[in-house]
Amino acid sequence: MRRFPALAETQFRRYFIGQSIALVGGFAHNVALTWLAYRLSGSTLVLGIVGFATMAPTLLVSPVAGLFADRFSRRRLLLIVLGTVCLQCLVLAVLAFGGWINTSGLITIALLRGLLFAFEIPVRHAFLAELVRDRSLLPNAVALHSSALNGARFVGPAIGGLIIGSAGEAWCFLLHALTLCATLVQIWRIHTVGTPRAASGKSFLHDYGEGWRYAFGDKVIARLLLGVFVLGFAVAPYTFLMPAAVAQAFGPHPELVGWFLSAAGFGAMAAAIALAVHHGSRRLQWVAVAGSAVAGMGLLVFSLSPWVGLSLAAMVLVGLGTIAQAAATNMTIQSRVDDQQRGRVMAIYTAMFLGAMPLGSLAFGQLGQAIGATQALCAGALLALAGAALGAGRLRRAGVADTSNLHGAAGP
Repeated sequence: MRRFPALAETQFRRYFIGQSIALVGGFAHNVALTWLAYRLSGSTLVLGIVGFATMAPTLLVSPVAGLFADRFSRRRLLLIVLGTVCLQCLVLAVLAFGGWINTSGLITIALLRGLLFAFEIPVRHAFLAELVRDRSLLPNAVALHSSALNGARFVGPAIGGLIIGSAGEAWCFLLHALTLCATLVQIWRIHTVGTPRAASGKSFLHDYGEGWRYAFGDKVIARLLLGVFVLGFAVAPYTFLMPAAVAQAFGPHPELVGWFLSAAGFGAMAAAIALAVHHGSRRLQWVAVAGSAVAGMGLLVFSLSPWVGLSLAAMVLVGLGTIAQAAATNMTIQSRVDDQQRGRVMAIYTAMFLGAMPLGSLAFGQLGQAIGATQALCAGALLALAGAALGAGRLRRAGVADTSNLHGAAGP
């Protein structure tokens, strides 16, 4: 517990266990969803549309979810939303088992799933602050949560690829429904140590604008949010374009999709664990910029590689860099933000990072349809590298050295 002190908190530990199980099923589900879409359509553009449908709601829904997270019980909101996701997974599993699903139906279900998770993710991030009594442990809790997420990113796609190859996509959808029950049970058992603030007495529109003004009025938070937006747009769409990239480079091998995504998950898990162990790091803004550079370089190598082994190594770098950027940004923001703004600011973080993914998926899906999936990934890698260079220049001009001031307090 010395390296991971947040696990000593009973409520956080319960949530961590439940999430660790459910997220494995979630990543297996994601592999099955994209592979089924490509099997039904054979189109890179359809993969881009599925990615857009899955992630686009975060652009609009997540900031609104932040308002709910600041006004209502986060625990209750999570129970409602994740229970609905579980039912949606069961419906998709039945449709897939019966062979009753088509491309348009799959896109519709992906949109519904995207709406639900666009609401759940910012509520989940804000909920973490209620699970630790000692706020100095909050950065460690954030990093551990990221470790659970990225451990699942490592294990889940490999499991999904094996299940698809041996039994079919429907079993992955059923697996996700079953693993979600673990999170629902643990959230039900949790008694939070804090509550969201009372309603401000002002309109939702006022509170919505207040959250954006607060986030971009802080120069550190604003700089980090712009960085995750570029990374989400340029690099993150690889998750949706991977089936087409694998098919074009190595042939129709769903197990390779799982391997490559798991390699990225391994790198992501390594980055998250390193940040959890060194949760007191005071140079997290530089970690974020370096993460963007590493992710871009890894994706560039993957897009040009003709060998499976080199491609696996490159995807480790993609995952490591992506989560170094995202987790360092999350930890810094969580440590700077005021409690009364937490739900809205974390919702903006979600919208900037995950909301950039559908835009990138649509753009690079269309580009991939014209020039090939691997060439589209190469273009995204070059954009990410340019963004990292600009970010490094901004930090130098700002004279940033000890950047994140991780003192453990809730406010800036």
